[in-house]
Amino acid sequence: MSKTNHQLELEIENRELKAEIVECLRMKEEMNKLLHAVEQSPSTVMITDVNGNIEYVNPKFTQLTGYTSEEVLGKNPRILKHIHKSSEEYRELWETITSGREWRGEFYNRKKNGEFYWENASISPVRNSQGVITHFIAVKEDITERKRIEDELRKLSLAIEQSSSTVVITNNWGIIEYVNPKFTQLTGYRPEEVIGKNPRILKPDNISSDEFHHMWETISSGKEWRGEFCNKKKNGELYWEYASISPVRNTKGVITHFIAVKEDITERKKAEEERNKHIRELEDLMSFTTITNEAMQDEALFKHLASALQDHFAPDVIAVVMLDRERNMLYVPLTEPPIPAQELIKNEAVFDPSLCGALKTGRIQVVNDIHEKPPCACIGYKIKEGGYICLPLIAGDITFGMVILYRKDMSCWNDDKIRRLMANYVGVTALSLHRLELLDIAKHTNVTDELTGVYNHRFFNEILSKQLSLAKRRNEHVSLFILEVDNFRRIQDTCGNDVGNRLLQQIARILNDFLRDAGIIARYGNEEFAIIMPALYKTRALVKADDLRRMIESADFDTIGGEETMKITVGIGVASFPDQVKDQESLIKYANKALYRAKEEGGNRIAAM
Repeated sequence: MSKTNHQLELEIENRELKAEIVECLRMKEEMNKLLHAVEQSPSTVMITDVNGNIEYVNPKFTQLTGYTSEEVLGKNPRILKHIHKSSEEYRELWETITSGREWRGEFYNRKKNGEFYWENASISPVRNSQGVITHFIAVKEDITERKRIEDELRKLSLAIEQSSSTVVITNNWGIIEYVNPKFTQLTGYRPEEVIGKNPRILKPDNISSDEFHHMWETISSGKEWRGEFCNKKKNGELYWEYASISPVRNTKGVITHFIAVKEDITERKKAEEERNKHIRELEDLMSFTTITNEAMQDEALFKHLASALQDHFAPDVIAVVMLDRERNMLYVPLTEPPIPAQELIKNEAVFDPSLCGALKTGRIQVVNDIHEKPPCACIGYKIKEGGYICLPLIAGDITFGMVILYRKDMSCWNDDKIRRLMANYVGVTALSLHRLELLDIAKHTNVTDELTGVYNHRFFNEILSKQLSLAKRRNEHVSLFILEVDNFRRIQDTCGNDVGNRLLQQIARILNDFLRDAGIIARYGNEEFAIIMPALYKTRALVKADDLRRMIESADFDTIGGEETMKITVGIGVASFPDQVKDQESLIKYANKALYRAKEEGGNRIAAM
């Protein structure tokens, strides 16, 4: 049976209706997928009408801002606005999207609780089937953490760029990838001259590679290395750096780079070197003082002085000129290298020492350059270039000679430190010469004790006065020991005067052997000795006195004929100038009080007030 036209039309309409239903179901399914995607999106999604009023926000919006959808629907997104973005920027945004274009940019917005956050936004117009804009959709990503990291990196970058320390970053092979401006300022190398090269380009040729090998082993094993480098600038100048070099690891813990932060310590190293040099100079001067104190002849003193001056100052010529005070004329006991005296000192000055400025004034005379300043009237030695210095020999307020140094290097004389050190060596020599002169005087005058051979009481007072005067002028210390034999009178009463005298003679020999000319010994009383110790401060004096006490205590003393021996002990009183007293009378008084205290406490001890 054939179908009617009406039946055919109904079938067609039915098929079309089914197709429409299927399409609607498909579209609904697509809409559901899209809705689920938007609802579950990790990005904030906001839809507004054409006037910019909010019609939809997804859950991420509420999670991020703290606003529920009910609190924002129908309102303008400017409720999130912060003053960071101006009205002009919002106007530009609005003009962009209303003209049908996409706008991309960043917002610094404010949450419901007042907290601020950053978003990266993409805002696009939504058109209907006729192409008319009906809505706007904003998809925004929270970039607060990224902005914080960027800000930290920016701060770190600025800190490195503006750092007063040198910063060098290398790859894991040790090849330079970055240097900061301080590196260029310090080394003279521009970044393009060192990037791609090894930091060893800074290593001086005379520096061993061992320290670099040790450093590389340390950092490549993942540990930090700290130490000092002596490096070379582009212009060849050497400098010192204190470096901290650390490995840089990626998120997997693999070393990818090394960073070196270095501080220029050149000036500090110079200061350390200067301090060590000063310490060495003091040690050498103390050693020289010890040597000169042991010298017993002028000739030996002059040789020691010439050797020391040559070692420390390397003069081209050294000359010692002495004044014979009895005949009032000059003589030359030493020159290095040997030069005839008549070539060194003019003949008229030999017989008229007043022509010599150093001897006349007692002050150092310096001629830096003989071409700019004429030599002193007494100088006869001719040099082609350079200059000389005359250092007077002064002791006991008497100028009795001078030391002349010639040198071609003129800069030497302008250095105050060098001049002071020269003066110290000459001053120590002058004291030793004065000591030898006093010893010589003592041999030829009535200043010694007949029994013991040491100085007597009268000369003790005279020489102590001179030593204190000298110490005041040179700002030095003087210590005084007064030593008494314990129970001496009982020994004398028991064994006789001859035994007592023998004991005193033996004690005098022990004192001379112990001091070796470092001190001045005198018979102060019947059983007492006084010892003057120049340049010895209180603490060292106490140690020295106790060493002397122990030596006497351990010695065996002969009796008559040497058939028997006995043990002797002593008490020692110690006083020091200017630690305790300011004058000679007080120094003796304090030493005696200290001795009395040592006796009261049982003897065989030292004491100080």
